Amino acid sequence: MLAPPPARAQRLMGGHLDRHIAAIAFADVSGYSRLMAASEEGTVNRLSAYRRIILDLLVTHQGRVVDTAGDSVLAEFASPLSAVECAIAIQKELATRNAALPEQQRMEFRIGINLSDVLVDGGRIYGDGVNVAARLEGLAEPGGIVISASVHDQVAEKLTEVAFESLGRHRVKNIPHSIGAYAINLHGVAAPGLLARVPPPARYAAAAFAVLLLAGTGLWLWLRPTAAPMRRVDLGAVKVVRDCPACPELVALPGGRFSMGSAEAEEGHRSNEGPVRSVTVKPFLIGHYEVTFAQWDTCVAEAACRHTPNDRGWGRGTRPVIYVSWNDVQGYLAWLSQKSGKRYRLPSDAEWEFAARAGTATRFWWGDSPGEKLTNCVDCGGADSSRTMPVGSFRPNPFGLHDVHGNVAEWTADCWNGSYAGAPDDGSAWLVGECGRRVVRGGAWGLRSQELRSAYRSGDPADLRSGRRGFRVARDP
Repeated sequence: MLAPPPARAQRLMGGHLDRHIAAIAFADVSGYSRLMAASEEGTVNRLSAYRRIILDLLVTHQGRVVDTAGDSVLAEFASPLSAVECAIAIQKELATRNAALPEQQRMEFRIGINLSDVLVDGGRIYGDGVNVAARLEGLAEPGGIVISASVHDQVAEKLTEVAFESLGRHRVKNIPHSIGAYAINLHGVAAPGLLARVPPPARYAAAAFAVLLLAGTGLWLWLRPTAAPMRRVDLGAVKVVRDCPACPELVALPGGRFSMGSAEAEEGHRSNEGPVRSVTVKPFLIGHYEVTFAQWDTCVAEAACRHTPNDRGWGRGTRPVIYVSWNDVQGYLAWLSQKSGKRYRLPSDAEWEFAARAGTATRFWWGDSPGEKLTNCVDCGGADSSRTMPVGSFRPNPFGLHDVHGNVAEWTADCWNGSYAGAPDDGSAWLVGECGRRVVRGGAWGLRSQELRSAYRSGDPADLRSGRRGFRVARDP
């Protein structure tokens, strides 16, 4: 289906095949084998019903069905806008149907859309553009849509009711150049931090690092003269506590004053990261690591957490939990508070940045460049950026905290506001603004390094469950 066989390739040389530009949509069921193992008859019946919905919506949006092999659907559209609008309609309709089913029975499709020229023979389509659409489908989250940069360029200004999240560039087998990809946020709120645009050119090169002494913390920092200078911490001076056997490890931070946000001169700066302001943070404790699947699953086993998140087949255990919304997290925090006798919470936006910076003022805690083997982003060298990594896989920052850049983006307590104008300067959570959306920090696997910076922030719907969203906990002393 994805490449013409030799006979058709020979016919192409004779000029017998039609070639034209088309928007190609490829849809496939996420976790189909798991669903079949649980119930073959139920899965086949549901696939048949959902496929009828998809085919009806394709007709409504002037799409043409090319193939329906196995659990997939391949279609083409004359317009990329029609293709994207159809995909959104499909995912919203299927989400409504799935909401009425037990979680283990829900059937979710992933959809990839590409704009390219195709070869048509007997109603079938061939070419690299089809391969790209299939690759984009593989990047999508269950129930999600990923589009190529060529599609994004055609629809971004016309679909103002959705937001586009850049997934960086990806390689596709047998295609010499990488493909730009964008995920579509189906929650209908265009978060300023998620609106994908061409990244601004590098404007300033920063090469100076300061040795910082943090009074009263017992931490010492030093620079190593390498291409990516590293600030090291004496791990023996980091105070790690655990309040109960099921509780995550916490690191006690001393509090202090720091400059929050980024200046316009910083590479990758966004307007929601300013104005830069001085914030005083009180002492608090924060998670040594991001909360793991094992920790979340313990909450589920004790019936305190009702949602069992998908691990995308990457494994559970010590990988950071994903597909948990801000709303889901509140149940976990209440459970920890009950078990420990202490009030667990999410860190505030200011506390998170204070903890991530750990006394530094550069784009990342280790410096201004992405470096190598420091986190899992698409332009960070030496690390797999296609999925999460077990927590603690990368070096800790000078406060002893792991994975503050990358792995999963972390929920914070704050309501979303598009700038810091009027924000508290005492480190507390800002609980006014767009409280249906919450601030997310730290960036995630598969994103560009500029979206992992210490100052980078975005606002996501509180009910969003994403494969790039997780969290770490905090509490007062």
